Amino acid sequence: MIRDIDYEGWLDQLSSSEDLAERRMGNVYFLIDGLQRVMSNEQVALDEAISRLVLRDLLEQQDEEEKGPESVQLMTLHAAKGLEFPHVYIIGMEEKLLPHRASIEEDNIEEERRLAYVGITRAQQTLSMTMALKRRQFGETINCEPSRFIAELPQDDLQWQGGGQDTQDANEERGQETLAGLKDLFA
Repeated sequence: MIRDIDYEGWLDQLSSSEDLAERRMGNVYFLIDGLQRVMSNEQVALDEAISRLVLRDLLEQQDEEEKGPESVQLMTLHAAKGLEFPHVYIIGMEEKLLPHRASIEEDNIEEERRLAYVGITRAQQTLSMTMALKRRQFGETINCEPSRFIAELPQDDLQWQGGGQDTQDANEERGQETLAGLKDLFA
């Protein structure tokens, strides 16, 4: 059926690159191989093979979810709405990232502000926001500015680290605290 409908040709036309089309077709072949393996090893029809693969996938997802507090979950700010976590890290609190460059150019940052608020309010115990002082982009180094949303937060509630603001002793102390915390995890 895949050959009859020229699915591979359709993917070539749809995909932005030849490499992407090949990866997508690889996923299709992986699924077909899995179905064939289940059908031959377990002597079941196609519909039963699909049901078993779906069940295995659900069980794997459940196992991952049951790992509990020792796991890390990455998600977009959009996906975080309605959820809470003991510790939240928001990476890239920089102008042109959050708010995004396109939103700044269109003078439409309210949605970005709402997303930042969603991320910030997901934290139950601690919230860490990071930013780079410099980034390499398209072969050149650019200086980064803190997101305007950081300036809108109550400054008395912020604790800044890094960026040359800390003394060598403060950096070493924080490093020792981090190392002790990691050792406690293995004790």
